[in-house]
Amino acid sequence: MREKNLTFTEHLAELRRALIISALAILAGIVVGVIFSDYIDMALRWPIRGILPKGSEEPIYFGLFEPIFYRLKLGFLGGVLLASPVVFWQLWWFVSPGLYDHERRMALPFIISASIFFLGGAAFCYFIVLPNAAAFSVEQMAEGTRIVLSLKSYLSNATMFILAFGLVFDTPVLVFLLCWIGIVSPATLGKWRKYVFLLAFVVAAVITPTPDAFNQTIMALPIYILYELGLFAGRIVWRRKHSEEPASGDESAPAG
Repeated sequence: MREKNLTFTEHLAELRRALIISALAILAGIVVGVIFSDYIDMALRWPIRGILPKGSEEPIYFGLFEPIFYRLKLGFLGGVLLASPVVFWQLWWFVSPGLYDHERRMALPFIISASIFFLGGAAFCYFIVLPNAAAFSVEQMAEGTRIVLSLKSYLSNATMFILAFGLVFDTPVLVFLLCWIGIVSPATLGKWRKYVFLLAFVVAAVITPTPDAFNQTIMALPIYILYELGLFAGRIVWRRKHSEEPASGDESAPAG
């Protein structure tokens, strides 16, 4: 069992270890991603297939070495998605010394739920947001023009949006953990509803690829619904936690 009362230097060493393991996991995922980059490329272009107008379907490279960097970026996207469970595991491993024993038992549920919500957000962006955003963009074309599809530009945008949606979809996990650990109460989080609703549309305006209200609403509503989902679960665990307070002698206190 790991020592809970760590010095500042030991905490830094723990952080360094967690970062190294996370980086190695992502690096290993990138290697796998590069190996299967052709499949990732085909999958990544699926959301815009059939949407681009005639004459714009064939993607292009703008530089001699762009195909190399394109494959590396494909590998990076695949690596981050593959390594996400390891990254969440290391995040929990780093903060666990400051938690009570009963709180540490949330490790496996946290890793599983955070990974599922992250990948679910990425899938939501892939199947819903990207096709709708591409269709909207095509509708804005001026007559007599055509789109020249740069793989580098499309991949950069798609990667940013997929990862952003993945992180945003982890909102209920974060809200639940805040209530579970006791950092903030569900009552306080409930008072923040109107601000969260406004913030959801601000975030949607920043990370959605198009400025139209439809796509921003597609993004904003799930953020708010996910917040409410986390708040609902937080209320349940908050009531259970305060109705069955563990005896002080049964648990070890977190590091001070």
